[in-house]
Amino acid sequence: MNIFFYILPLSFHIIQSSASKGCLELDELIFDKIVRRFKYVLVKFDVAFPYGDNHEAFTGLALDAHDIDDLLFALVSIKDYGDKENTALGQRFNIPKKYPVITLFNNSSLSSFKIFPYEDKVTVDNLRKFVNSHTDLYISLPGCLKEIDELAIMFGSVGNSKEANDIIVEVMKKEHLYSTEKTQFSFNLYLMLMKKMTQVKETVAQFIDTEKTRVRKLLTEKISANKKNELNIKLNIMESFLKHSHVVNNVPSDEL
Repeated sequence: MNIFFYILPLSFHIIQSSASKGCLELDELIFDKIVRRFKYVLVKFDVAFPYGDNHEAFTGLALDAHDIDDLLFALVSIKDYGDKENTALGQRFNIPKKYPVITLFNNSSLSSFKIFPYEDKVTVDNLRKFVNSHTDLYISLPGCLKEIDELAIMFGSVGNSKEANDIIVEVMKKEHLYSTEKTQFSFNLYLMLMKKMTQVKETVAQFIDTEKTRVRKLLTEKISANKKNELNIKLNIMESFLKHSHVVNNVPSDEL
């Protein structure tokens, strides 16, 4: 009986470690050392032994982005019982006890970080958008094309000026790279959006905001699974036009 109770916690720890593949466990002693070594660190502050959809989404993106050297996925388990492990770390960064709390750190300053919006559902796609929006890294969204994404980012910064037409020409030169039905569909979406934006007086951000609202409304209607997938791809592609390289914004925190 004693042996059983000794083995059970150890077994649970092994299962938990396997379920967190692609992530590094951090504590109060090594947090600063590790975070300073990577350009960006996505940290999930959570209860001890996390599980469920939120945890699976976080570890899912960690696996998808495992080959990005400048991005580390980390876990901080906060215990409000016993030795209260990592509670001081949570207090240092003003982490509310509404776990999980996902934060994006930039190693230029440990007091500079972004918090994943509480109102957003924790999914692989939403986390990917969050990282893409607040870093200069590229983690592709479903349906996006890396080479065209780079041009879309440039397009987003020049608007409907002459440079925008020059970018469209560059996009058209890359059409031969996309021969499959799926990639051709995505390519045509990029091109269609760019051409539309050169014909309106709205800024890129205004056009995308209006178009997102329209597409999201369509998604609430009764449509086929295929049409729903196409509209979601369109939403993903539109995100690329809003992405600009910048550092993570400051969020006040109390240093220990």
